[in-house]
Amino acid sequence: MFKTKRMKLKNVLIIFSTVAITLLQGCHKKGDDTAISPTLDGTMAFDMPLFVLPGEEFTLTPRGASHPKGGGIGYYWFSSWHTVRDTVKTETGPGDGSWTVSVPQSTGTYTITSFAYASEYTSISTFRSFTVVDPSLDGSLKGAGYQSDSVKFVDHRDGGVYYLATAGGNVWMQNNLYYSGAGVSYEDSKAMDPIAGRFYNWNEATKVCPEGWRLPTDADFAALCDDPEGAGMILVGAAGSMMADVYFNGSKMWTFWPDVKITNATKFSAVPMGYGIDQEGNHKFVGTNEYAVFWTSSQEGDTGIYRYIYVDKKDVFPAAGDKDSFLASVRCVKEK
Repeated sequence: MFKTKRMKLKNVLIIFSTVAITLLQGCHKKGDDTAISPTLDGTMAFDMPLFVLPGEEFTLTPRGASHPKGGGIGYYWFSSWHTVRDTVKTETGPGDGSWTVSVPQSTGTYTITSFAYASEYTSISTFRSFTVVDPSLDGSLKGAGYQSDSVKFVDHRDGGVYYLATAGGNVWMQNNLYYSGAGVSYEDSKAMDPIAGRFYNWNEATKVCPEGWRLPTDADFAALCDDPEGAGMILVGAAGSMMADVYFNGSKMWTFWPDVKITNATKFSAVPMGYGIDQEGNHKFVGTNEYAVFWTSSQEGDTGIYRYIYVDKKDVFPAAGDKDSFLASVRCVKEK
């Protein structure tokens, strides 16, 4: 999922290094090959989600640059899919350097760079990389195991669409819950909700399933894996039966060593989106391409019980997480 991003980012950095060298050379004083202009003060930044929808429009506002002598600052922008510099503010002109951009329609990873400049000073810059995702069926996520003709459930609360499969005596949602009324988006990017599902703490998870549905117990997971006596125990050799051989924007997600045979026999269609940690409102996401983690309604003291699959293990493991700060995926089962 992220290897392609890193390769593209490396190429982008090479391009921008060349641009920076050219700008520095252009700032030499006439007749003095060793004199280099002083640099603008500050560290630039702007906000951009890590994942966005095709053609989505954003207004980006740079911040952090300042003139050492209180003078005016101009701003211009580059994008990796365009080659023309877009100057949005001159040194003496009005505005704050904001730039409105529509991202590409094609999925993939791209980069935007913002520059601040002033006469007789070396410019400073910053960049953000982002990935365009397609949340439609068989878009960015291929091989998830559900089809357009699968039985579906539409959540009346926000229109979320869930594919259904029957296994272990229950009707399960095949894709992770992404009800927008609770939880957080993967990497705080709403574009990823239908792909990754949202991440919930245990207290939210126990209440978040729509009417007529519930959070599964640990025993439900054991029954799903054809091990009715396995509640609270390691479900030996069951990982492959729960996993989907899935690709994200063309990159394989489950890459095991040693190999685990992926059958998705239960039609659970587990995708390795990892888990989250809520650090006083700041969300850290861990284990993408390595873990698939799902809350159960079971609990042990002050902790909630979850089930997880790890990238190089053939078993499905139980574990306990803090009810408030640990964030995991949710699958719902239909009430009988």
